Amino acid sequence: MLAANEEIIFVVEDNANVIGNFKVKFIAEVWLSDGSTNPFTQTKIATLKATPNNAGVGIFDFSRILEAYVSPDYLGGETIIAGAVQKYSQYNTVNFSDTQPHSIHQIDKHSTNRNACKLFAVRFKVEYATTQTGTLTTTSPVPSPNFYIHNAVRQEDDTLAIDSSTGLFGYNYHFNNYVLNSTDGKFLTNAPTTQYIGLNDYCTIAYFNQSDANYGNNSGTLYGYRIGSGSATNRLIKKIEIQFYHTGSTTGSAITHTNDTSNGSLHWQSGTPKAQIQYTGIGTANIIGAGNSLPANWDYYIVKALDDADITISDDYYFYNQSVCKGFEKFRLTWLNRLGVWDYFNFTKKNVRKVNSKRETYQQIKGSWNEATYKKHGYKGGRKTFSTNSKEVITLQTDYITEDAAQWLEELFTSPEVFVLQARSTDTAFSTTTTVYLDIVNKYVQPCVVTTSSYTRKTTANDKLKQYTVDIEMSHNKRIQKA
Repeated sequence: MLAANEEIIFVVEDNANVIGNFKVKFIAEVWLSDGSTNPFTQTKIATLKATPNNAGVGIFDFSRILEAYVSPDYLGGETIIAGAVQKYSQYNTVNFSDTQPHSIHQIDKHSTNRNACKLFAVRFKVEYATTQTGTLTTTSPVPSPNFYIHNAVRQEDDTLAIDSSTGLFGYNYHFNNYVLNSTDGKFLTNAPTTQYIGLNDYCTIAYFNQSDANYGNNSGTLYGYRIGSGSATNRLIKKIEIQFYHTGSTTGSAITHTNDTSNGSLHWQSGTPKAQIQYTGIGTANIIGAGNSLPANWDYYIVKALDDADITISDDYYFYNQSVCKGFEKFRLTWLNRLGVWDYFNFTKKNVRKVNSKRETYQQIKGSWNEATYKKHGYKGGRKTFSTNSKEVITLQTDYITEDAAQWLEELFTSPEVFVLQARSTDTAFSTTTTVYLDIVNKYVQPCVVTTSSYTRKTTANDKLKQYTVDIEMSHNKRIQKA
């Protein structure tokens, strides 16, 4: 698994055809799949050529090509085909469709990815001539292994692992605990394991869902190691478990979202890129939408992943019941994190709305100059507004937060995709004799841009209490009539 926004370097060598020949070029054909396990039967997205360098090898970096083919998952949708039947993610137990769509944040249980992960491979060839003026000859193609890419970024100071025998190096997901195989396993987020959530808040987690069936169980598999404990038969997540607590004890039965085609997932080993990254709805709103009831009294709930042997293979993620002080308006933001999926945070303190307007004006003449008599009316004449361009700007303020949360929020300040996420509410339906209408378009997810230009990492030693203010501008202009 490779982050699309990092160097994806291949070094190609063919001394037999390079040394002593002329007009030598290494050729690389890049093939991509978004569903099939064999990219070479899918789409060829690029053909590149490289001249041998002074060492006689060709070096290719495919990152700038491949990063254009992965993107965020904004919506639910098609998941997997099972028994020749297309399966879908669900919202309020209703399948995704063009007439009843839902965002990825609103899924009831699971959803495979559609855009965040792809599978690629490369065919390499060499073209050469045996004389300076000779005809070019092209060798037979040599295929590379298959590689997964996902919509993540690597930082220049990220620690990389190096193979002590070959010298090959790269980012190792297992060493960084993103491979779910023990109780320190992490979902695809840098959020702290303690977060806060309201009674009707949407929230998803995403994670590497399985190890490819074509790989063994030794180190060197997809993520540097394997999904699941040593007791697991299949190398995949079996279920996500949610357990509520009140006064330190469990309340109600555990809610389990099992991997199954009826839940927007799949329960068998598969090499399709759709199955490698999966989302699960774990917010209070998602839990309700899936048909569950929240306990009458609860303080927090714990979310964790279990493998094929029912063994816990992730850290415990705590979500504490969050209330809003009287008179304050809560804003919930979701943003694309650096691992290519979604994070969430509530701003519950003094949040201030403003509307900034820019007007174009003109000078209107007084009186009626094109009628039988000259008339004057109070509404006519003087400076008038021709058009108004207005945008809503909101200043958001956090509560006091931990040092871990302060560090994590840097990703919000720098994210290219940020949305205001509204709380769950009743979707009003009304019908005619032939049609049912639902008020769901534009209701829950509203785009915005963070306009705060700098972020300061606050620490307990430097700042004691840590609180942040973030300015956002809603992406859409307010529509104003023209005069």
